[in-house]
Amino acid sequence: SIRAGAAMAAADAEIARFREILRQIDELETEFDKVRHIRDIVKGFRARVEGLEKRIDSKGRRRR
Repeated sequence: SIRAGAAMAAADAEIARFREILRQIDELETEFDKVRHIRDIVKGFRARVEGLEKRIDSKGRRRR
């Protein structure tokens, strides 16, 4: 029947929309993973800079 065909078409459209949403979620998860990786790199750099600052400060105090 025409109604059944229309219902099937609507269901197919919703399934396609849902699959697109899932694809976008996967993309976002990948981007969040990249951000977490960058955050970890920044934390490492920050720790290294703080360590160097402490070394520089301690050497400066010894010379005074």
